[in-house]
Amino acid sequence: MVRRNSNHDLGLVRQHEVVRMRTQEHLHFRQIAERLDCDVKNVYVAWKRGVAALAEQAAAAHSEYIGEQLANLDIAVNALMPKVIKGDTRSVEGLVRLFDHQAKLLGLYAPVKASVTVTDEMTARVRALADELAALDDA
Repeated sequence: MVRRNSNHDLGLVRQHEVVRMRTQEHLHFRQIAERLDCDVKNVYVAWKRGVAALAEQAAAAHSEYIGEQLANLDIAVNALMPKVIKGDTRSVEGLVRLFDHQAKLLGLYAPVKASVTVTDEMTARVRALADELAALDDA
């Protein structure tokens, strides 16, 4: 078990206060520093740590939620499977919807990002083709 000292606990309290003042009261770092009677740099560091901790907590909660949803889907799939095997069309449709929901949860339908590079040679070729088209229109 990790023992925390009182300075660590005070740091967490300050971190929480900084995040609260910044997000709820919309104060600037200098105003927060004046209220807490500390250095602006320390306020900024506390802000960064506090936001990072909140992001970590949110990511953990999100992962937990996804895990719970996938477990629920697994239960539903296992319940439908005997009817699907017997050929019940409504159960097959339900199974397809469950798999669709599962794919959405897993992000399988997310768009693919493409990195495209345009070279000078490509630009010159496009201009040459545009000139050729313009010449055809004139003729």
